[in-house]
Amino acid sequence: MPEAVSPGSQSAPAHTLKSDALGLGDTIVLAMASSGPTQSIAASLAALLIAVNYAGFLPILICFVPMIGIAIGYQRLNAWQPSAGATYSWVGRALNPHAGFFAGWIMLMYYTIGTVSLTPILGSYTLSFFSNAAANNKYDVALIGSVLNIVVLVVAAVGIKFSARFQWAWAAFEYAVLAAFSVAAIWLIYSGHLHHVVKFSSSWLSLSGAGGFHALIGGMLIAIFLFSGWDTAAYVGEEVKGRRAGAAALMSVVLLFVVYEVGVVALQGVAPNGAMQAHAGNVLAFIGSKIGGGFWKDVMILVVLGGTLASLQAAIVSAARISFAMGRDRVFPTWFSQVSAKYRTPMNATVLLGLLNVVFLWGSTLVGSVGTALSDVVSTLGLMAAMFYLLTAVTAIWCYRRSITSSASNFVLGGVLPALGAAFMAFVIIYELATNALNGVQMTFGFGFAALGLVLSVVSSRTGKADYYSDPTVSHGDEVELGLA
Repeated sequence: MPEAVSPGSQSAPAHTLKSDALGLGDTIVLAMASSGPTQSIAASLAALLIAVNYAGFLPILICFVPMIGIAIGYQRLNAWQPSAGATYSWVGRALNPHAGFFAGWIMLMYYTIGTVSLTPILGSYTLSFFSNAAANNKYDVALIGSVLNIVVLVVAAVGIKFSARFQWAWAAFEYAVLAAFSVAAIWLIYSGHLHHVVKFSSSWLSLSGAGGFHALIGGMLIAIFLFSGWDTAAYVGEEVKGRRAGAAALMSVVLLFVVYEVGVVALQGVAPNGAMQAHAGNVLAFIGSKIGGGFWKDVMILVVLGGTLASLQAAIVSAARISFAMGRDRVFPTWFSQVSAKYRTPMNATVLLGLLNVVFLWGSTLVGSVGTALSDVVSTLGLMAAMFYLLTAVTAIWCYRRSITSSASNFVLGGVLPALGAAFMAFVIIYELATNALNGVQMTFGFGFAALGLVLSVVSSRTGKADYYSDPTVSHGDEVELGLA
């Protein structure tokens, strides 16, 4: 049985990240920021009401159970090998190196192309404080979005600890405001101070209230989007004290569940469904104005803006570390693995991926076809997330397969819950394909990018001659029998 390996322990100093830079709380805050509860609610509350009416509590609860199973898989794999590549490294070592490369590639697509949907929001929300005309001018939006993207890039580049401090400062304000609005919404609804509200009903907790099974599945797809991103905790695993990144991932899922359930149930009743749909593009700003007037509308806009900024930073941090790990293994050019001697961050990868966000932003702004193509790829991100979550859960089960039956707790934690997570993600992938949830362009671009990952893996194995593909100590075939961290 191989011993647990710290990926940086056998690497040259130029390829070593700063160990023990983050505590458990820092890692949780980064993971929460990647999921972005506030802007995720802003982006999906109206869609959730369309999908399941006022029964949003149900799909979030159902999705929480398999997400916990997958998070346990992350925790157990992180106990074996804390790695900036996370699923890429684990799948490559435990299952198959080409499957590992594929996982790394789709994670990069998720965290890089996915930012295309974040950056324009930064520009439009910022400009909305000064001029509605400017907020609707795509060139002004792209310019401001680019400036803010560069600011986030600099924060991500100058050190993971500095990034965590930035996230702490914002999280304290963001979650305090969201909690205050949730409490205020509940009090105003049930005290009679708001008119045209929707009060709690037992139908909010029933399948019939959701509109049936098919509607519930649609709600669960939205719930996956709400939860996705917590795995950022794993990508900073080499920089966390005491191998606690896995515990941070697990705790992040629990906290996200609480935030989403309270936020959705409290805020959705502020106005009738029709009014919510009429303000779908700025639903939290609309809720803010209903609860407290124009000033609180601006506060809510500020919260969404800051949450988006934090999510963009977390995405850059995640993508940079995935590509760093792939460069260190020489399946990507080793240029990606260079670490700043001063800041101990993967500087080359961070700067390149941060600037690539700006390129994508201007490409989608200036060239309509590019914007359409990127939009179609973004639409497949939930499917991509389901793929690498599925691979991670399967890998966790395979690694611990001999110890699963050693005790009741190992059977549940190492087998049942990760298996439930894997089955759920497999069901989502099959269901989306079987029901033609994606159009032809989305299928072509989304699966085209995924297939490109497999092609690049074959090319890398033939040209780079990396040990990742041939040495059993860094590739597939190893078996791990370690307990939880």
